[in-house]
Amino acid sequence: MSRDRTRTRDRSGSDVESDIDIGLDEDSDAESSAETQPSGIRGRVGSRAKSLFSPRLFVAALLLSAFGVFVGSAFLPIPGSGLLGVFLAMFVFGLVVSESRYAEAILAAAIAMAGSALLDLAVVAFLGGFGLPLTALGALLGGAVGAIGNYFGRDLRHGLTRDVEQA
Repeated sequence: MSRDRTRTRDRSGSDVESDIDIGLDEDSDAESSAETQPSGIRGRVGSRAKSLFSPRLFVAALLLSAFGVFVGSAFLPIPGSGLLGVFLAMFVFGLVVSESRYAEAILAAAIAMAGSALLDLAVVAFLGGFGLPLTALGALLGGAVGAIGNYFGRDLRHGLTRDVEQA
């Protein structure tokens, strides 16, 4: 248990030592977290799902990849430049996030590229009848580029944060 010792003076003027428990004990934290979490299979599934997919990080990755598509398409007005923007955005995402979050990166990049393909070719695609295949192709390419960008960002982060061993 974590206890702080303090000295106080009682009314008679003599020093009295007392132990104060400030609640930093690991056992009490485990008990309090066990009380707040639902027990059983529902609680285990919920905690496992949160460890596999983080909605908060997904939203961050989606906003970052949408920004990457916008910037890539704005500064390089050539077809497919949004893929470069998604790659760079997911590279930054992999560089910044300390955990392995490939599911969020792939899904966010796929949604951003599918939306970009849908908006870029909306008139031609829907009048020509090939909008869904182009959107699916954009989603597949975006997901693949997002995964590769996230991988390289994580690899760079690992290289920068690893201790250098001396020969």
